[in-house]
Amino acid sequence: MTVSYQLVYSAKRRSVALQIKQGQLTVRAPLGISEADIQRLLVAKQPWIDKHLQYAKAQVAPDWLALKQLPFQQCQLTLNVQVSTQSDVRLVDDRLQVSLSSRCQAKNLGTHARKQIKRWYQQQAQQWFGQRLAYWQQEMKLTATQFVIGDWKSRWGYCNSKAELGFNWRLMMVPCWVADYVVVHELAHLRHLNHSAKFWQLVHKHYPKAREAAEFLKQNQYWMNI
Repeated sequence: MTVSYQLVYSAKRRSVALQIKQGQLTVRAPLGISEADIQRLLVAKQPWIDKHLQYAKAQVAPDWLALKQLPFQQCQLTLNVQVSTQSDVRLVDDRLQVSLSSRCQAKNLGTHARKQIKRWYQQQAQQWFGQRLAYWQQEMKLTATQFVIGDWKSRWGYCNSKAELGFNWRLMMVPCWVADYVVVHELAHLRHLNHSAKFWQLVHKHYPKAREAAEFLKQNQYWMNI
């Protein structure tokens, strides 16, 4: 076994489990199992390990600043970062012009650029989701009390018992038909605050492409960040 791995023993485990996260293989094993037994298991599982390590490698998030481009709904924007008298972000045709104050230290320009870009995405999300929420509320005959734009790594949106909705700014990086699905999904929770069969019936009634949109988010979430 040539692949490096981290070995974690646990008294609660009854069997060996393999986990690949961020390109790192972790072996979780019960107490008492020998390293020789683990090595034999890893040799037997070599094809599975190679396949999933390759998959993890392919899912490395791109450095958008280095690529000088950004995904924005249906478009791929050209990114131009420059030092100016003050910080500002402007969209001109298909080009996002990011100006950073000359007071920013050179070593921190990347950090400041990412903050400015994230703020711009959040502003676009506030406007876009406001418009789409108005449309879908009328279509579904459901009304939220308010909505917010959030910055979450593990969810695309939420709906609570107060009829408040939240949407992730990262949804501005995907096609509109995908983000629309999240609006319908969260609005449906106003009637069914669960994921019951009736909830999914309501979602699919208003959004037949719900499965495709959910799969898109699942397969592409790794690159949706700044």
